[in-house]
Amino acid sequence: MSDFESQPWVPSETVTPQATSSSWWGIVITVLIFLIILFVALRMIRRLNNSAMRGMNAPWARVLDRQILFGQQSLYLVEIAGKLQVLGGTDHHIEKLTEIDDPELATEILDELANRPVERAEGEISKLMQKLFSGKKRTEKDSFSKELERLMKEVEK
Repeated sequence: MSDFESQPWVPSETVTPQATSSSWWGIVITVLIFLIILFVALRMIRRLNNSAMRGMNAPWARVLDRQILFGQQSLYLVEIAGKLQVLGGTDHHIEKLTEIDDPELATEILDELANRPVERAEGEISKLMQKLFSGKKRTEKDSFSKELERLMKEVEK
């Protein structure tokens, strides 16, 4: 073994890392880039959701209520061409179960839907997201009450 290998290592200078202004600028720029990417992603998600919702706003067909049965099985109360129908559906199949012809029963169901509080968490979450990301405040209760009145008039005819 040589003399060099047997001697302990002694550092000639102690190096202490110093925070420089360039490292702070790097962190600030990284955070700004992250925020810009996040903002762009949220805008894209919002536009995709709006385009998907526009496709569902057909004047002749509207989903009034949904009840989840088991897993992917659901019951839907829909208005199709002015008639109330009950549909059963899964991810791969939808079937008409019955049509509600009785005007009194239809009025009672629509009245219950109009006066019922939102029970599902998804309703609360969607309302919160709509308030956060929409520039305009929408009066959902006013539009729903007008739509309910229109449906009741159609059922009474």
